[in-house]
Amino acid sequence: MSEELNDNVLADMTKLEKTLTEDLTGDRTRAILAYFDKVAEASAKALQTPANDGERQMASRLSEGFRASQRIVRHVWETLHAASLPA
Repeated sequence: MSEELNDNVLADMTKLEKTLTEDLTGDRTRAILAYFDKVAEASAKALQTPANDGERQMASRLSEGFRASQRIVRHVWETLHAASLPA
């Protein structure tokens, strides 16, 4: 990973942590989770259309990645706030 890319990733993660820390009600976090759900579903739908093996593999990995991102964001918010994320 290049140093510039590494710096960008670290900056993005810092912003995300700040957002989750300041989100006392969980509203922003639920919006992030809803976004990840939307793109995971879109990726999963791509698996239902005819595509070559590479495209199907990419769609599957994207869907799995966004689902993992949901779990991570929820866990981080709940850890930071020592509470379950309200529905």
